[in-house]
Amino acid sequence: MSSEVEKLTLPVFMGTLLNWALFGVLVVQVWIYYTAFPRDRTLTKILVAVVLLIEILGTLGNTRDTIRIFGAGWGDIAVLDDVGWAWFSVPIIGSISAAIGQSFFAWRIYIIGNGNLYIPVAIIAITLCQLGAGIWTGVEICLAERFSELQFTNVTATALWLASTSACDLIIVSSTVFYLRRASKPEFKKTKAVLSRIIMVTVETGLLCALFAIFDLYLFATYKGANYHLALCIELSKIYSNSILLIFNSRAHIGHTPPNETTRYTSSDGPFRSGTRIPIQVQVELNRITSDSTLHTDSGGYEGKLEV
Repeated sequence: MSSEVEKLTLPVFMGTLLNWALFGVLVVQVWIYYTAFPRDRTLTKILVAVVLLIEILGTLGNTRDTIRIFGAGWGDIAVLDDVGWAWFSVPIIGSISAAIGQSFFAWRIYIIGNGNLYIPVAIIAITLCQLGAGIWTGVEICLAERFSELQFTNVTATALWLASTSACDLIIVSSTVFYLRRASKPEFKKTKAVLSRIIMVTVETGLLCALFAIFDLYLFATYKGANYHLALCIELSKIYSNSILLIFNSRAHIGHTPPNETTRYTSSDGPFRSGTRIPIQVQVELNRITSDSTLHTDSGGYEGKLEV
C-alpha cells in the first residue's frame, strides 16, 4: 500500500516544490524586466504581464490540489487518486504557456531570417498542434476524474502534446542558431560577441524546454501505472515562461557599476539610512538589442546594423 501511495504523492510533492521555485524565479525576472526596460514596446510589456497572469492561475490550481492531497484529504486514497484541478493547471496552462513561448520564438526567427516564412509557419503549425493536444489532454483528464483510470485509457492526446512540444523546441533551437551564425560577420567584433551571447542563451533555453518535454514523455510512456511524469509536467509551463523572460532580460546585467561607467538605464533602491548607496544595480548593457530589432552601441553611431 505504501508504495502505491508514494506513486501518487511523491510526484505531486516534488512537482509542487519545483513549481513554486520556478514561480519565484519568474516573479524576479518580471521585476527585472519592468525595471530595466521601461522603454520597451507596449505589446512586449503586455505579453510579459499575460505570461505572469497565466502562471499565477496555474500555480493557484496546483497549490489548491496540493493542499487537498497533503492537508484536508491526507490519508484518503480516493482523494489522492482524484485529478482535482490538474486537468486545467497542468496540460491546459502548460500548452498555453508553450504556445506563447513558441510563437514568440517563431516571430524572432522570422525577423532574423529576413522574412523567410517557411520555418516560422512550420513552428506555428506544430505549436497549434501541441496547443490542441494539450487542451485535448485536459479534457480527457477531466473526464477520467481519477489518475488510476487515466493511466490505462487512450494516451494519444498526451503523447501528441509532449511529442509536438519537443519537436517544436528542437526546430526553434536549430533554426535560431543557423540564422544567427549565418548573420555573424567577423569584421564587427562587438556585433559578433552579442550574437554569440544570443546563440548561447537560445541554445540553453531551447534545449532545456525540449529536454523537459522529452523526459516527461519518456516517464509518461514508460511508467504507465504511476504518476512519475507529473514531477516534471506540473512545472513545464514555468520552464517556457522563464525562457521568454530570460530572452528579454539577456540584454541586462545585474552587478556593480564602476563610477566612470554610464549606462542607458539604471535602477537601485536608493541610499541606506547611513548615507551609503546600494552597489547592486540593474543596468542595460551598452551593446543591446533594441525593440526595433536593430543592433546599436552607445559609442557614437553604429558598430553594425543587423536585423535580429
